[in-house]
Amino acid sequence: METINVAEAKSRFSELISRALAGERFEIRRRERTVAVLVSPVEFKRLEHAAQAANQLALALGQDEALLARIARGEAHPAMAAFGLWRDEDDLEKLAEEIRAERDTAVARPEINL
Repeated sequence: METINVAEAKSRFSELISRALAGERFEIRRRERTVAVLVSPVEFKRLEHAAQAANQLALALGQDEALLARIARGEAHPAMAAFGLWRDEDDLEKLAEEIRAERDTAVARPEINL
């Protein structure tokens, strides 16, 4: 995926659209931050279809619709969909406690200077 800045994208917009239609993808950045991605309609539909399939699978597995809506709005990380499916597992709380205890007793790692 080629990365370009907003000014360059504006000046080469027609060219970028043609190249995107041919299958290329472009990450458009402003001040080192991604603000948009240019993809072909075929790629966009493929991504949308994959997201819908994942959502349907999560619902079929018993995921909470409210959590999926929060994920879709960007209010929760997508990994929460998997976590939500484990919410009734007895071992999950024990595992979380073990992880917390391990982090509390872990020795600070030395800083690595490359």
